[in-house]
Amino acid sequence: MNEANWKLLIPLADKRLLQARGQLHQAVQLLTAAGISFVEHRPDDSHTSLLWDSQSNMFLSQTFGPDHNFQIGLSPQNLSCHVLHSHETLLELKLNGTTLKQVASDLQFFLEDHGLPKSVFTMERHFDLPNYPDNWSSPFDTSDQEAFDQLSSAYSNAYPLIKPIAHRDERAGSLLTWPHHFDMAILLSLGGEKSIGIGMSPGDTNYASPYYYVNVWPYPSEDQIIDLPLTFGKWHTEGWIGMVLPMNQIVKEDALAVQKSMVITFLEQAIQHAESISGENR
Repeated sequence: MNEANWKLLIPLADKRLLQARGQLHQAVQLLTAAGISFVEHRPDDSHTSLLWDSQSNMFLSQTFGPDHNFQIGLSPQNLSCHVLHSHETLLELKLNGTTLKQVASDLQFFLEDHGLPKSVFTMERHFDLPNYPDNWSSPFDTSDQEAFDQLSSAYSNAYPLIKPIAHRDERAGSLLTWPHHFDMAILLSLGGEKSIGIGMSPGDTNYASPYYYVNVWPYPSEDQIIDLPLTFGKWHTEGWIGMVLPMNQIVKEDALAVQKSMVITFLEQAIQHAESISGENR
């Protein structure tokens, strides 16, 4: 097993991860703003979604501009925002010590200098974020480097594990990170309203730290999951029903190979269970 693309996850207090996640989640709205402002709107809302560049470990907006060669990038490790043109950085803005309002303004003026009217650029969204401390007018603080590193590792670890699932399954959509829930995920469309979601969330109201998940829609009944045990992870049944592998279980192991193997086993087993529930055994 190749561990070169797996970064060790370490135990960290939930409070630290929550504070870093809140800042990162707000920062990536700069990328979503580019999608809302300059990309043709799509019915599935994917114009607002984020891509992941595994070489630079950076979130990227959808491409925009007259020739679709502009993107905005954000590094989760240090909250540096980049304006890219044909993959080359034209501008880098450090968010640490500044506000989201100031960075958004700087982006507006810079993009206007490159033919993209600042009057079109908007930070207005059609969805709400969780109730994080507000960085619109309060400065970002990236001093807790371990917490930002952990979130960056969570995404960079998830990408090469979920991406091959999308490649080999013709039912799968694109691997995207969604700006409202902030999960990196794919959806397997099974026909009709049935689907299987596979992804990694950086945390939410259910789990403060990151977790992998596999769920089935429509949700199964609790009776349907009684005889479907998991080697790693558990069934989540409060508010929604799905299989989850929380980071606090992964970090009990301190070896790269064991952590990665645990996630792979969870995903394989959970997908099998999801297909069994949906009647899609292959």
